[in-house]
Amino acid sequence: MLSSSALAAAPTERYVVELRVIEGEKGDENAPTVVDKRLSSLAKDLKNLPFKSFQLKDAHTSLVAEGERVSLEIPVLSKKGKDKKRFLVVAAHGRQAGGKLRFSLGIEALKFDTLVAVPDGGTIIVGGPRGEGGSAVLFAFTAKVK
Repeated sequence: MLSSSALAAAPTERYVVELRVIEGEKGDENAPTVVDKRLSSLAKDLKNLPFKSFQLKDAHTSLVAEGERVSLEIPVLSKKGKDKKRFLVVAAHGRQAGGKLRFSLGIEALKFDTLVAVPDGGTIIVGGPRGEGGSAVLFAFTAKVK
């Protein structure tokens, strides 16, 4: 006979996720790289990317449990899509071998879907959809166990 504690499901981990939506713009290759001061903690990593300007466009912090998903509204950076709403869906998939936290990030309207692995408390920068004039949306994604 199994005890009631043996029948209880393992506790589900919960994660605090932070998403920063960044617009990266191309520019004169001889010009200095300009990073929004609100992104100063990421400046070193951003400067290695092929853009000359980085602007923080939006930020979200949310709590998500393993097996759950959250939908975060993100700004549309192109002129022709300004009247549309876009959502980035973040789904938590738990830990992978080695301990990294696994998430999928997707924007259905743009057929954008990627799987990421983040060290607990770490940040990764993911290239998102291209915009007009060589700009691009970048997602700085941070996750930590709550």
